[in-house]
Amino acid sequence: MFIRLLVISLAINLPPKLIGAEASASSTEQAVIKVTAANRLTLKTQSDLHYQLEQKQEHNTNWEAVGAPIVGTGESIDRYVKATPEGGDIKYRLRKLTKQWVMVWHDEFNGQKLDPAKWAREENGYGGGNNEQQFYSSDEKYCYTKDGKLNISVYRDPHTTVDGKTQPYSSARIRTLHRAQWQYGRFEIRAKMPDGHGIWPAVWLLPTQPRYGGWASSGEIDIIESRGSEVAKTTGALHFGGQWPRNTYLSGAYSFPEKNASQAFHTYTLDWNKDQISWAVNGMTYQTIKKEQWYSEQAPKNATAPFDQAFHLILNVAVDGRFFEATTQNSRQLPDSAFPQTLEVDYIRVYQWAE
Repeated sequence: MFIRLLVISLAINLPPKLIGAEASASSTEQAVIKVTAANRLTLKTQSDLHYQLEQKQEHNTNWEAVGAPIVGTGESIDRYVKATPEGGDIKYRLRKLTKQWVMVWHDEFNGQKLDPAKWAREENGYGGGNNEQQFYSSDEKYCYTKDGKLNISVYRDPHTTVDGKTQPYSSARIRTLHRAQWQYGRFEIRAKMPDGHGIWPAVWLLPTQPRYGGWASSGEIDIIESRGSEVAKTTGALHFGGQWPRNTYLSGAYSFPEKNASQAFHTYTLDWNKDQISWAVNGMTYQTIKKEQWYSEQAPKNATAPFDQAFHLILNVAVDGRFFEATTQNSRQLPDSAFPQTLEVDYIRVYQWAE
């Protein structure tokens, strides 16, 4: 691991702007800040570099992290720091992170409710383009947090839209659109799948501003798809090529050697860079697709299109539809007592590589 340090200073390029605090320069290299109230630090960062703000209190020898790592924007970034009860001198420094994975976003689902700053709830009752049979509702009955886990549940609750479209099931779909997006990174999800016939849980990525046109010319990345009762395996896929119906895809499957996807929580990982995308379960890579294997009709000379733009996360549980056309599964096989069918998620963590 290589580390570069930038100590906040009144004499270098990272001066803190302070509110309710006294600052004195102990040397030309660093500023000692006596914290007496809540303070705002204004930090200058370089675009796409990764940093960690750290503090050290008087007489301490160790630096401690303050908040999550910071992704540089090229603009000034404000960070607020709290006063210590006893006051005292506190030093701050901005440490550049290099040659390591840096967590840039996460949700541990420890709150009492789904965090609206991270997730938007969708409402849609038209089958997702796949002849699915669920209505996506924003009602908390279908998407909620409990005991440190996210739950997305399907109920046999019919719903009729205002224009008369009736679906026999209700479920939920949430996304990070306009809240968080990433171009490249490592996506780690620890989750447990439902196991009902025709139940289709998915964790996937779509482009936030489709650079290469409509689906699937701008791409889709499926991190996890579980096909109903076939919980002895999981699949991951890429969709690309032209706009429907000229789209195509590549997919692979992982078979669980012991407890299946509904019997235990497993860790699903997607590693995505400009050259390739890989899928793993519990640390075992089961599929790698290289840039030579994908393409976009709208950018024939761009070797990395369409997977060279910002994507956002989506989680949902669908019912039936084209995903089950080659199977004998159908949700009508399930008794009423089999509901709710629930996708449980322990956490989602997103990392990016600091060069």
